[in-house]
Amino acid sequence: MGVGTINSLIRHRDAVVLKHKTLDKSIKEAYSKRIGDIQLHRMKKEKLSLKEEIVAINNQIAERAE
Repeated sequence: MGVGTINSLIRHRDAVVLKHKTLDKSIKEAYSKRIGDIQLHRMKKEKLSLKEEIVAINNQIAERAE
């Protein structure tokens, strides 16, 4: 694939990484505010989903860079 595709993947990954970091910060704040378990569980589940997406994008980038 072309460099444009790789650059697009990198930009998308960077956006997902930023969202992951923001959510991580929100989770830490939620602990201090004693947010409900259900909401905290949803946040953690979303964070895990974002992490899995980051790994998948990194794999795509690696495959296309070869």
